Amino acid sequence: MSRWFLGGLAVVAVVVLVAAFYPNANRSDRGPLEMVGARLPGVTLPGLRGGPALNTVSLSGRPMLVNIWATWCGPCRREMPALTLLSHRMRPALGVIAIDQGEDAQVVNAYTKQFGVDFPIYLDRDQRMGTMLHLVGLPSSFFIDRNGVVKDAVDGEMTYQMMSDKARRLVAGG
Repeated sequence: MSRWFLGGLAVVAVVVLVAAFYPNANRSDRGPLEMVGARLPGVTLPGLRGGPALNTVSLSGRPMLVNIWATWCGPCRREMPALTLLSHRMRPALGVIAIDQGEDAQVVNAYTKQFGVDFPIYLDRDQRMGTMLHLVGLPSSFFIDRNGVVKDAVDGEMTYQMMSDKARRLVAGG
């Protein structure tokens, strides 16, 4: 009886080790990093203040930082001043845009006015981008090259230094 027990224990140990060290091909737990090397999914989103709509397929021609956020998100609120500063300091070499997830235009407009956000803001009322971009949480940022290809992605809040370093590498072509 002890041979059966030890044999069963050995089988269980092998199964556990294989499960721990062999990645499951069906898992999609890399979050926004899933997009690196690809183009953003094609979605058309309205501008916050009635400006032209954004067609995400058209994000090419110059490097872009696309930030997905919401006004209720604490890390998003902390990150927004750094995004605004980066937009000012790297303009026109880098475009900065933000896509709000699921909020009313009046709420977003009041927030952006209060905090002096002057780069383009778009509204994703149905939160389609969050699903298509494999977002784990907010904020999430995508660094897109001149050809419209995602070169880097960050899940979570960035400091000014972090976003600046990534943006400079992007603009330099790296």
